[in-house]
Amino acid sequence: MALSNYAQLKSAIADWMERGDLADRTSDFIALAESRLNRLVRFRALETDQPLTGVAGSRFVALPATFREPVALCRQAATGREPLRFVEARALPVAAARGPPTRATTDAGQLAFERPCDQAYALSLRMLGRLALGDDAPTNPVLADYPDLYLFGGLVEAAPYLRDAELLSLFAVRFEAALAEARAKESRSRGLTRLSAEPGLVGCISYDARG
Repeated sequence: MALSNYAQLKSAIADWMERGDLADRTSDFIALAESRLNRLVRFRALETDQPLTGVAGSRFVALPATFREPVALCRQAATGREPLRFVEARALPVAAARGPPTRATTDAGQLAFERPCDQAYALSLRMLGRLALGDDAPTNPVLADYPDLYLFGGLVEAAPYLRDAELLSLFAVRFEAALAEARAKESRSRGLTRLSAEPGLVGCISYDARG
């Protein structure tokens, strides 16, 4: 059976469970698996560049709804791209005087700077997005590269619903094997990336991202 889109994945999970009557619950199992994968692996294919704008007089910029973690952040200056240092929220020194931001953190769905912007700034945020398959987003690069990770991740979530400890043990082993292989591949990909600078990120800080 093909596993290239959301509908096929739901059908495969129902088939593996041999419970056609639970076909309507497979979307829940997939969502739970994705929630777990979002915590476990930083898939490089989910990294995107998002243009943002710092508003004069404000320390905050709203983050995209799909934001998961920052990878790099910079602002456009007259001399070119200037990197912003990303720090923990409690370590961000806050100043009242306006000026160009040099540090940032995340705060309740927003980017927060150490001072209000003295003018509007063009920002470039390279961020890690979230896995979120659905009828309106039937596929993604992770499903394309790691269909077994999605399949066994969904089955691991289905087994407790069925109260079947034997199936849980069986599918957990397959999931952990697929997870280890995915992490190894992501680690190799990131290792190669560090050897060459990405053109779109010249002048930006790249945060250490480990799968």
